[in-house]
Amino acid sequence: MKRVFTIITLMVVLINQGFAQDDEFVPSGSGFATIFANFHQGVTNASSDESAFELVRGYLGYEYNFSPNFYAKINLDIGSPEDLSDYAKERRYAYFKNAYLRYTEGKLQVEFGLIGLKQFKQMEKVWERRYLMKTFADEYKLGSSADLGVNFNYKVSDSWDVDFTIMNGEGYNNIQTDGIFKYALGTTIKLPKNFTSRFYYDMTNDEVVQSTYHIFISYDFNGKANLGGEGIYRENDDWDEGYERYGYSLYGKYNLNKKYQLFARYDVISSNKVEGEENPWNLAKDGSALVAGIQFTPIKNIKFALNYHDWVPYAANAKTDAFIYLNLEVKL
Repeated sequence: MKRVFTIITLMVVLINQGFAQDDEFVPSGSGFATIFANFHQGVTNASSDESAFELVRGYLGYEYNFSPNFYAKINLDIGSPEDLSDYAKERRYAYFKNAYLRYTEGKLQVEFGLIGLKQFKQMEKVWERRYLMKTFADEYKLGSSADLGVNFNYKVSDSWDVDFTIMNGEGYNNIQTDGIFKYALGTTIKLPKNFTSRFYYDMTNDEVVQSTYHIFISYDFNGKANLGGEGIYRENDDWDEGYERYGYSLYGKYNLNKKYQLFARYDVISSNKVEGEENPWNLAKDGSALVAGIQFTPIKNIKFALNYHDWVPYAANAKTDAFIYLNLEVKL
């Protein structure tokens, strides 16, 4: 109770300070929408029968600037979360992806509500192709891209910031009421200017402590090309002591010109062997993935990507899935 009271008190103080605003500021807002769609065709025996046009997801939202200090955003995600129904892809579901208030004062920024997590924002910014595939931790269920909670971000300098988050830890599809929170601490360093590194740690204590360690690095070659990589280690996965998951993701891009871009990504996800077992405990979901292709941007806010996408499982009795995709992203 003390920690909750402290957080509320701090936010009230910040809000009171924020009302001392510039009289010349004109409040304003705008709506936005994003669409992800694709056509895919299987190219291996295991996936050759799968061929379809698919509307993967759509975002509808509105953002509003109340003052130089206060900003709010609400974002509806219309998609097909796997944990809702076996028929989700056919039926579609709408749910809140973001709904939060942001307060900014000098070098401090505070977000409260259903917030997008900085850990995923940084990776998506470099990967640039959320409409093809989620970032590593999100793709393999090692974290959620948004959650209910509060985030404090402090900009120490132009090249260094630190952030601290208290959240439910259940993601944006679940409203937790059990009083167990996830605590996360991260820092982003941009030094030199075209080199970005991020270090992150989170923990949740539910009889057993589940911890996640995440490191990310990225190097930009004068806007012409970019290389990025991240590694992740999860200890006591799903609060099962001794059960570990770990892996890495490498990705890069090369701009042929303003409209065409080559890209590639390679993922590896694994689990450990627990005592008394011959195989890794999560072998059925261990494996590697490759995505590679070319992106075409005819005009601003419209992207097409022709790409190859496969999944190579580590289990000896499992088959490789491989597809040719034509993906589309439209931002309104």
